[in-house]
Amino acid sequence: MISSTVAQPLAAVERAIKLKDPGEFTAAYGQLTASCNACHLSYDQAAIVIQLPTVSSFPDQDFRPAAK
Repeated sequence: MISSTVAQPLAAVERAIKLKDPGEFTAAYGQLTASCNACHLSYDQAAIVIQLPTVSSFPDQDFRPAAK
């Protein structure tokens, strides 16, 4: 079930990363998240919900380019 559910969304995430396309990555990551949650529902595990991150994994780091 996992491979049939997330294979295409994972491939789309990988493609977006290779293309360095933030918009495509956001869309693909959303599709992956939805696929994971659909799988959880189908296995009667609705309590397991994957969500998009709401904060940075690195809250103490600023990845914007430095001002010149």
